[in-house]
Amino acid sequence: MRQKAMWIYPWDLMEVNIDDVVSHLAEEIGINTLSLATAYHSVEHLRPLAIGEKVFRSPKASLYFQPRSDFYRQTRLEPNIHSLVQDVSILPRFVSSCRSSGIKPKSWTVYLHNSYLGTQYPDCVQQNVYGDHYTYALCPANPDVRAYAIALSEALQNQGMEIIEIESLSYMGFGHAHYHSKLGVDFGGAKPLFDLCFCTACRQRSQQANIDVPSLMANVRKALDLVLSQGRTDLSWDDYLSQITNLTDYIQMQEQVVQSLLLEISETVSCELNFILMGTGLNAPKIAEISDKVEILAYTANPAQVTRVVESRMKELTSVDQLVVGYSVYGASTPNAETLEQTVGAAIEIGVKHFSFYNYGIMPPSHLAWLKQAIQQIDAVGIYP
Repeated sequence: MRQKAMWIYPWDLMEVNIDDVVSHLAEEIGINTLSLATAYHSVEHLRPLAIGEKVFRSPKASLYFQPRSDFYRQTRLEPNIHSLVQDVSILPRFVSSCRSSGIKPKSWTVYLHNSYLGTQYPDCVQQNVYGDHYTYALCPANPDVRAYAIALSEALQNQGMEIIEIESLSYMGFGHAHYHSKLGVDFGGAKPLFDLCFCTACRQRSQQANIDVPSLMANVRKALDLVLSQGRTDLSWDDYLSQITNLTDYIQMQEQVVQSLLLEISETVSCELNFILMGTGLNAPKIAEISDKVEILAYTANPAQVTRVVESRMKELTSVDQLVVGYSVYGASTPNAETLEQTVGAAIEIGVKHFSFYNYGIMPPSHLAWLKQAIQQIDAVGIYP
């Protein structure tokens, strides 16, 4: 089945009849896939659709389902189970409702962007070259983190999810944190140097790859020291790649870390895997070889920009059938129905068959009519069975 998907939060289904919401999205709007946030980072969410209070806050990254007991035997990392679902099993009801309405249940899964686990297990997070811990970013090279990611994937399949949508199974750099950042330096082309992880697990893997880690770290620090002292740099990222010995090899090592973890997940579960191409340490063509589909975000009001982004990614794929393009149905990227029609149309024109729309609980309810028109536009070109 080709996807006409929508992202949705579990807390937006707590105070309503799930069957009614799911059937409405299927029968009236035309959605055939629903991507439910099952593992999510900390969040503050304005909810236009809410019946009562309009703001949902979760200060902790959480799971929104209760895994079976065997999950905890596979990993020493114990995630926070959100209080919303400790007494109410929303995920089985969601899966049942989806199947009753002919919708595929999809798990929207934030894997490694997890400040709760990073704070609880500081030995599992990414570290920059100065030794700072990025507590919001679990490191994909860490054996305990890898065991957690695999166990989480298996737990989601056990819950009946037919597709696992993979977000943040990657390295994360500086700046996407839990706090209000204060930054007085323009890193420019040196920013990826400050993003690089040099935790124990990464250093061990690089040594196995015959990379001179002490020398590399010394050169990275030297380059960053100059940027920090001057507040800027005139060098590009390509300049740093050419000047710092073993830097390219180290980046390739980290790409292989992510690829091997994704491969282990694919060998553990049989459900479809959709990988959102966000984060660092990603080799998109290799990721596409392992995943069933890859997803990109086209959050723009400019149809020409959609065309450029999609065509660029298509060069890295074996087939456009593998690509899912995501749209935001609110805000500056979609100020009206006509803009959504134009940006979706741009992807249709170059052969895109899979679409996803963000987000049921965030968009004003009137925008569902815009989404319905966009899906009718997609159906009109006859790419759906």
